[in-house]
Amino acid sequence: MKKYNKILITATAFLGLFVVSCESYLEPEPENRITLEDAIDYPVFAEGWLLKAYNGMPTNYNFSIDVASDDAGTNDLSSNINIMNRGGWTSAQNPLTIWSKAYEMNLYLNTFLEHADKVVWFPSDVTKNEVFKKRIIAEAYGLRAYWNFQLLKNHAGIGADGRYLGFPIVDRVIKPDEVNKLPRNTFKECVDFIVADCDKAIADLPSRWETAGSDPIMGSRNLNRISGLAARNLKSSVALLAASPSYSASGSLTWQDAADYAADVIIANGGVNLLASDVTYYENYQSKEIFWSSTRITNKSTWEKDNFPPSLFGNGRTNPSQNFVDSFGMADGKPIAGNPSFNPNNPYSQRDPRLAKYVIYNNLTFGTQAIKTHEGSGIDGIGSVATSTVSGYYLKKFLNPNAKLNPAGVITGADHFYTYSRFTEALLNFAEAANEVGGPDYNVKGFTARGIINAIRTRSGINTTYTATLTSKDAMRTLIRNERRIELSFEGFRFWDLRRWGLIDVMKEDLKGIRISTDQTTYTIFSVNPRSYQDFQIYGPIPLGETQKYDLIQNKGW
Repeated sequence: MKKYNKILITATAFLGLFVVSCESYLEPEPENRITLEDAIDYPVFAEGWLLKAYNGMPTNYNFSIDVASDDAGTNDLSSNINIMNRGGWTSAQNPLTIWSKAYEMNLYLNTFLEHADKVVWFPSDVTKNEVFKKRIIAEAYGLRAYWNFQLLKNHAGIGADGRYLGFPIVDRVIKPDEVNKLPRNTFKECVDFIVADCDKAIADLPSRWETAGSDPIMGSRNLNRISGLAARNLKSSVALLAASPSYSASGSLTWQDAADYAADVIIANGGVNLLASDVTYYENYQSKEIFWSSTRITNKSTWEKDNFPPSLFGNGRTNPSQNFVDSFGMADGKPIAGNPSFNPNNPYSQRDPRLAKYVIYNNLTFGTQAIKTHEGSGIDGIGSVATSTVSGYYLKKFLNPNAKLNPAGVITGADHFYTYSRFTEALLNFAEAANEVGGPDYNVKGFTARGIINAIRTRSGINTTYTATLTSKDAMRTLIRNERRIELSFEGFRFWDLRRWGLIDVMKEDLKGIRISTDQTTYTIFSVNPRSYQDFQIYGPIPLGETQKYDLIQNKGW
């Protein structure tokens, strides 16, 4: 009987996807299906399995994960994230779950890996065929590592049985009678599995896709595919998670491992070569800061429509918090707390230059227009209309002020792309891990935490005088975590960072905003909304539906 590959047509997104049943493929008629033999005989069909996993990658910043952290709120009061923040995060209602999608993507990848070696990719050139085969299989391993890391971040935790557990590892297309028998693997087993996939990807992928664009194997035509540097960076992030306080007792990777892996990224990238323009790397699709991104889409205005202030015809959805704004120090490099340069009645003067790049605050010029958020200032003020800010701030990072949304005129967008992996993440991974091992000046393969943080802050226009005063591991840890918060803001990191660090108190802090008087002489910090999280919510849940199917261990508290 011919096998019909339903994977190329459609898939139901749950763990049961990993079923291959000949009988289930008998309807409809074979003429409407691509057979397994077809896929193996025609490389373009076989590559379709891999491309499905690429197509599942995110391409749009909706910033919901940032609204779930202490970095932002939203004026969309009925959003699932707002409900989650108010105590509505359950195993049955989890707006952040990645379970079904990750397993769906793994289905495509495992199918590809089972058959890729049988495909003749270049019939007329044996050498090119073998090189290409290695490369494309390496991509599949890299993508599988990516999707399994999403499962680890979202669903790993301490199980009801007291063990550190990850997710059910599925490294092949499984049979129907195996579906409801897969136990959760230990956290360590999952980490080891992901790292092994990263190593397979690193072995046969180019660091960057920089060869001439006409080269189908290593050329820049593959720019939006996972690269060797992206795989290395992913490996360092897995190690960082495993070494962090919330997971360190699992007995998997250590801070030294995380520092080593991140140092390998720096070395493979040619050292610490930072450009001032990369503070806003998202404005340059060809920035060397970027290891891996989505395809650039031109004339897109979705992000602007969602987040521009209402005076610019946007919905003002994502509102940076006062908590986040307070993380920006002064231009002299010192924090605002106890700093005589900081004036609470003129709070945006002489601040870290990145504040004006990432956040729209009162009277900041955005494009050609000054945005006014103080009381009596019009529709951009707090609560003036449904699309006004709830915190006193609007998002600036990722938004292009040249986009035009006026419905009475010609609506124009801007270039947009989503970044999956970039160099600064690796640098911050290194700084955190190296400092935890041996303090600010502990040397790992020629680099130190202090040196890396100095390079990042120098790129931002901040001198290194303050960092020179930090001599303890604890003091440097505070600075590194703060730098990570600022540099990776609105890129989906803060929510997971708080949890891997075990910062329960921060998770529960009220989200704060600022109310500025009509005469702009009084600045009052207020609570935008409380955050209702429980201690056990350091770890996310296994979806309720999965635990109801069979005896799959849930995380404690859920």
